[in-house]
Amino acid sequence: MDSNAVSVPNPFDLGRAIRGHRKARDMTQAQLADAAGVSAKWLSEVENGKATAEVGKIMGVLGCLGHTLSVAPRRGPLLDLGAHIDSFAQDP
Repeated sequence: MDSNAVSVPNPFDLGRAIRGHRKARDMTQAQLADAAGVSAKWLSEVENGKATAEVGKIMGVLGCLGHTLSVAPRRGPLLDLGAHIDSFAQDP
């Protein structure tokens, strides 16, 4: 993975990464939304972790920020949070 790459394992982290890159370019949500052909409301929802955002639109926003979408294997083991929580449950 590129040393400048940011891991985005969930929609919240993706939105946070987009917001950070937008602010680093001193752009408002309205400016980026206009450049990417999306609404400012949609961009706000994505920056706040919207889980149902269209991949094509996400790629367009990233392209306007000078970034691409990459896929890489996860590092380290996956945590099954439900199983982890269940492991602490006591039988009555």
